[in-house]
Amino acid sequence: MQENFVENIYYLGPDGSNAYNAMLKFLSCCNISAKNTVAQKTIKSALEALKKDYSSFCVLPIENSIEGIVRETIDNLLKYNDTTLQILGEITLPIKHMLISKSKDKNKITKIISHPQALAQCSNYLYKNYNNAELKEVSSTSYAAQKVSLSDDENIAAIANETCAQLFNLNILETDINDEKDNKTRFYILGRNSLSSDTEGKTAITLSTKNHPGALCSVLEIFSKHNINLTYLDSRPSKKKLGEYLFFMELDGMREDFRIRTALEELMIYVDFIRVLGSFKICS
Repeated sequence: MQENFVENIYYLGPDGSNAYNAMLKFLSCCNISAKNTVAQKTIKSALEALKKDYSSFCVLPIENSIEGIVRETIDNLLKYNDTTLQILGEITLPIKHMLISKSKDKNKITKIISHPQALAQCSNYLYKNYNNAELKEVSSTSYAAQKVSLSDDENIAAIANETCAQLFNLNILETDINDEKDNKTRFYILGRNSLSSDTEGKTAITLSTKNHPGALCSVLEIFSKHNINLTYLDSRPSKKKLGEYLFFMELDGMREDFRIRTALEELMIYVDFIRVLGSFKICS
């Protein structure tokens, strides 16, 4: 496999986040050699950094099996008009939440901090075990762990992963506290340089249909006619006009495939706008 050299690879940080772990997996499975790995505080700031850095990559969460699509990622991705910016790959990681703290006694915990999704994904556990504890939302699970590590209060805990516990020298009080045990998150790697010439993968597109009855149905019928599996469909407000939407779709197959290429050409009479966001490999 050809090695891919880049100056920077950005990700939703800080170190220890699930995006950080996904970034490490991408480095390995896509044979990427990055001079710098650069944590960003928000999804928007990560994409803004990539927007100005033409030769680098960015790793962001796109979908969680429990909470669904990551709205901040898709909304920021769809609003950029830079067609050179493409989705280059995806990876899915199991998410195992843990309760971590400076304290070694879980019964002394009075405050728990984490990302809103992590708190939601552990809501039953928190209700049963920490119904009277203060819950606080922060920008990421790894930032929660960092705050706990810097606090003088040993009664504070974070919900984060094992990597965070190791990086910030915190004790693991409880493991695998997810309400749903089969919790997974998909991540994209984005950039402007191709990572692979693989012929198998997925294609992501965004489009807006013409404003008449059955327009979306006509689009879906084209995929059905060409035996193309639609693996994801979501609608997002266009943010230009009330009641106007953009549709985000993922299809099985690469844009070079005859079926995909033909279907995209046939779509043109049913849409006002269409953009291919990328054809990409699925890393394992």
